[in-house]
Amino acid sequence: MKVEENLIDIQEWTETTIETTIKVNPQFQIWLITNGQLDLLVNGTRSRLRSGMALILDRGQIVKVEPKGEPFRLVVISVEPFDLFSPSLAEFYVTPHAETSRSKVLHPGEPGDKPVLDIIDKVIRSLKKKSSFALLDASLQLAVIWRYWIQQPQSRTKRHVQERMRLMLAYIHDHDTMKLTLEDIAATGGLSRAECCRYFSKWGDTSPLAYVQDVRMQRAARLLCETDSPVAQVANQLGFTSVSHFVQTFKKVHNRTPLAFRKQKT
Repeated sequence: MKVEENLIDIQEWTETTIETTIKVNPQFQIWLITNGQLDLLVNGTRSRLRSGMALILDRGQIVKVEPKGEPFRLVVISVEPFDLFSPSLAEFYVTPHAETSRSKVLHPGEPGDKPVLDIIDKVIRSLKKKSSFALLDASLQLAVIWRYWIQQPQSRTKRHVQERMRLMLAYIHDHDTMKLTLEDIAATGGLSRAECCRYFSKWGDTSPLAYVQDVRMQRAARLLCETDSPVAQVANQLGFTSVSHFVQTFKKVHNRTPLAFRKQKT
C-alpha cells in the first residue's frame, strides 16, 4: 500500500517488498510495526521492533533493515515538519530542531510511550479514510507528535560521522552503473580504505563493495519490474559486460534468476 496526500506520505512494507540496502531517511519519519517483528540497524545500533512498537527518526538517519526471513508488516509515515506549521510557528518550533540527529523507539508497555503510539494509530486511520478532512486530521495529529518529539532529550550521533557515511552512500547510488573501487568510495568520505570498511561494517553490517552490489541489484529488480527491457539490456544498463555474470550476481542477492524474479512480480 502506498498513499500520498501531498504533505504526508504513508507506505506499507512487508518482508517481501522492503529493500534491505542502507537508507538515509529524507524526512521526519515514523515506523510502526503492525505485525511480526523487524530487526534493523539505526545509526550503527541494532534494534528490534515488535508488533505495536514504533521508531521515530529525525531526517538524515542511517537505517538498514536486517532480514530474518520472518513475516512482518511495517507502516512508514514521512512528513516534512515545516509543512505542518505556518512560517511564523515553524521559525520557533521547527527551525531550531532541524539539525538534530536522533532516533527513539516507542514501546506500548511504557506509560509515556502509549499516548504517542495511540496518536500514530490515529494518523494512519485518518489517512486511510475517504474523508475530505483526512489530511487535516492527520496533519494536526502529526503536529502533536512533533511537539512531543522536540521535548525529548537530544542524545545525538556525531554529525561529522554521519555526514561521511551519507557522502559515501550518495556517491554509490549516483554511480551504481560504474565500476567502483574501494579507493573511490573511501576518498568520497575522506577516509582510508580500512576506515571506510569499518564505517560500512558498523553502520550497515556489510562491506563497501558488497553494498555496491546490493544497490545495483536493487536497481536491476526495479528495472525488471517496471520495464519490459530484456535481461541483456538491463545487464548492460548496470555496466555488466557479461550477461551470465549479471544473472549469477542477481541470483545471489534475490535467490532467483532475473526471468524468474520478473515472472513472480508480474
